[in-house]
Amino acid sequence: MTVYGELVGRHGLAESHRLLLSAVADGSRVLDVGCADGYLGEVLVARGCEVVGVEVDPQAAKRAESRLSSLIVGSVSNASTRKEIDGRFDVVVFGDVLEHLADPLTVLRWAAGIGDRVVVSLPNIAHWTARRQILRGRFPQEDHGLFDRTHLRFFTRATARELVHAARLDVVAEQFAGAPLPLQSRLPALEGLQPRALRTAPELFALQIVLTCAPTAAR
Repeated sequence: MTVYGELVGRHGLAESHRLLLSAVADGSRVLDVGCADGYLGEVLVARGCEVVGVEVDPQAAKRAESRLSSLIVGSVSNASTRKEIDGRFDVVVFGDVLEHLADPLTVLRWAAGIGDRVVVSLPNIAHWTARRQILRGRFPQEDHGLFDRTHLRFFTRATARELVHAARLDVVAEQFAGAPLPLQSRLPALEGLQPRALRTAPELFALQIVLTCAPTAAR
């Protein structure tokens, strides 16, 4: 099982996952890029969607296969893998994938050509917890999260939007997944402040940025 699959198994879907799922209408034809163990696609299939998964890890792909409508093993970074993906999609989903790619712009431009909507979730390296680490002179290498050692790219709210615009996509909806505020576990009253902080300063308090996009030519 992938690291993120294990996290979902222990804690359930994260807020960013729920935001991704909310951007997909029931019955859609969906391309789930980097589908991992198939935990997102499984929910969508249960909602009547046709879900085509793409996964570079053969073991994860094997676990995802029974959960999805169909599956392609390979990396969308490779043109040969992209050629295996047929037809158009109502939605192309990138759930925490683009930061792992050497050339996310090329992949996103390809997605803009095959999807009516492209939904992207990216971690926000400007989150207050990451800023705290950097202020301390640290840039840790971790198994998951903002400092996942497999990340090749790092994004803020501004650079996430710059990426999708460069891919000839327009942002039609922007949502933010938060994380507990400092001392929130000790002071329950702070829970009421979290949504307000997320609305007023997402650059600081958003752990994940979720962008729903449409090809520019389609508007």
